[in-house]
Amino acid sequence: MLREWPRHPSSVVWRHPPRSDRITLLAMRFGFLPATFQYQNSIHRVVNVLHIRDTCDRHGERRYYRVACADGVERTLIHDLRSGNWYLQREWFRQI
Repeated sequence: MLREWPRHPSSVVWRHPPRSDRITLLAMRFGFLPATFQYQNSIHRVVNVLHIRDTCDRHGERRYYRVACADGVERTLIHDLRSGNWYLQREWFRQI
């Protein structure tokens, strides 16, 4: 017996982006830009949005925001446009 596989990308269930952690968005600017978010019991304020990139693939539609925070660290926030969830991309840096 042949098995039917989903043909449309919207039928694929996707939990969250790889190498990312879920965050809570506390405030938005202009209705779509992140302004303040909470990650692991600390609140981060976004000072500047450096770059915005949209992607659409078999996992769904996502918008990536490269932001500069008030503590001087640049971070990448991911917005899952289908579910409305926000994620912080884990970034690995080498110690020099």
